[in-house]
Amino acid sequence: MLLWYLRRAVPWAALLGCCAAAALLALTLERWPGSALIVLPALLACCAAAAAFVFDETPLAVVEVTPRGGSWRRTARLAVTCVPAAVWAVLVLARPGDLPLHRPSWGLVGAAAIALTAGVAGLMSRRAVTAPGSLLAAVVVLTVIGPVVLTAFLGWDSIYPIEDFGTGVTAVWSVVAVAGVAACLTVATPRLRR
Repeated sequence: MLLWYLRRAVPWAALLGCCAAAALLALTLERWPGSALIVLPALLACCAAAAAFVFDETPLAVVEVTPRGGSWRRTARLAVTCVPAAVWAVLVLARPGDLPLHRPSWGLVGAAAIALTAGVAGLMSRRAVTAPGSLLAAVVVLTVIGPVVLTAFLGWDSIYPIEDFGTGVTAVWSVVAVAGVAACLTVATPRLRR
């Protein structure tokens, strides 16, 4: 019985663990605000990685054939994406370390990353991948943290500026947000039967 419970709880534990890691990073940022160029993208990576675990469901083959079907299940799972989005919103509004964060821009960054991650996880679930969370969370963390390392080595401006975002950075994150919304809408719509 305990083994069954642990297998059912692991995706939720991973989601909540990522959210807890984001909160710990916010405390780190409160203590050392000078590390914001590294810690803020890591915080974003934690919240986006949490969204990857929303669609983990081991008995996927059983759930897909229920009368309500897969689109109802995916829509219900998509609603759980509000948990990492709320964590991100609270952390941006709290402004740890009294950083001069441009809140609408950082809100866009978080919403875009979380929506795209949840959309891709939902699309993987739609293709009968029972647990896309682990693989997708790793890819998301590398994708979010990679530009930090790359821009530091090359001396470029970061795509995660602390203050006001430029038009180029805003355009990049807007495209990511549109792709995330499109993926989420695709997940929520039922498949056409042939």
